[in-house]
Amino acid sequence: MILTQLALLLLVQAAPAQQLTGPERFFIGRVEGTGTVRIIFSGTSTVRDVSRGRMERGALIIDQIVQQEGSAPRRRTWRLVRNGANRFTGSISDVSGAVQGEVNGNVLHLRYRTTQGPTVEQWITLHPNGRTATNRMTFRRFGIQVATVEEVIRKVD
Repeated sequence: MILTQLALLLLVQAAPAQQLTGPERFFIGRVEGTGTVRIIFSGTSTVRDVSRGRMERGALIIDQIVQQEGSAPRRRTWRLVRNGANRFTGSISDVSGAVQGEVNGNVLHLRYRTTQGPTVEQWITLHPNGRTATNRMTFRRFGIQVATVEEVIRKVD
C-alpha cells in the first residue's frame, strides 16, 4: 500500500515534465531566429532575435531580444499558459491585451494586437527534427496587411 502511494506520488510529481510537448519543449532553452521583415511603403529589412525560455509555475516564459536592421534592439517577455490540450492564452510585454493561441498538429497559431495598433497573426511551424521552426507573421491595420515577417528559428541548446 505504501509503495503504491509512493509510486503514485512520484508519477504526479513527474507529470509536468512529461507534458512538455510542442511549443514548450522547443522554446525551453536558447533559440535564435533570422528572417526578413517586409513593410509596405518602407521596404525590406533583416531581423534577428535571441530568446531564452523556461517553465515557471505552469507558464512558458520567453525572454527575447529582437534586433531589426536600422532599429535599436528591443526586449520582449512572453508568458504563455496552456488552457486545455491545444489552447494558449498569455501576454507579451509589447502587446496590448491578451495573446490567444491554438496548436494544430505542429503549428502554433497566435493572435494579438501590438501597442502600436496593428493586429498580428503568427504561425510557428515546428519541424519534425525538433531543432528548427518557421515563423510567419502578418500585421494588419484596418484589415489591410501592412507588414510580414518570415523567419527561421533554430534551437541552440
